[in-house]
Amino acid sequence: MTHATQAGGDIDLEPLRKVLNEQFKPQDFQDAQELILGACQEAQHIYGYVPKEAAQAIADHLETSINRVYALLTFYADFRTEKPGKHVMLLCHGAACYVRGSARLIDDLKERYGIDESNWSSVTTRDGELSVQVINGCLGVCDLAPVIQVDHHDYYGHLDVERFNDVLSALKRGAAVEDQNGAD
Repeated sequence: MTHATQAGGDIDLEPLRKVLNEQFKPQDFQDAQELILGACQEAQHIYGYVPKEAAQAIADHLETSINRVYALLTFYADFRTEKPGKHVMLLCHGAACYVRGSARLIDDLKERYGIDESNWSSVTTRDGELSVQVINGCLGVCDLAPVIQVDHHDYYGHLDVERFNDVLSALKRGAAVEDQNGAD
């Protein structure tokens, strides 16, 4: 992820346009949806999310409507249309995590950051430090329940509210978190 921006924070569309011109030629694809999804994945790889300017560039390049691009962007949970926080956290709320206390972690997040619980699909804290997504399915590491995944690769498990707060505080300070898996 390169987070391509220009001076002043504007989105630099040149890296995306280059990829679109090289790899996304409408005549090479039978399925327009596949083409849009691939282009959106490239945009998210470049920027860390799909900014509205990139979505419009994709629509223009593929000669489709911005509504069609947004229909796919908002259908698939993997896409972000808002700039993510410094850290991205997935909080598992699947069956094993729920039984072992993930609801207490969610309550702690609501209290700590004032997060509106109506949209847990992707919420970024006001300070821009953390983007949170509550996963109602499963992260696939039920033996660590309740568990979170941070920045796409670090798992922290066997969390109670105190340990959860320790992890959040360490992330905010940029410090290493000891005993990553929470194993005793």
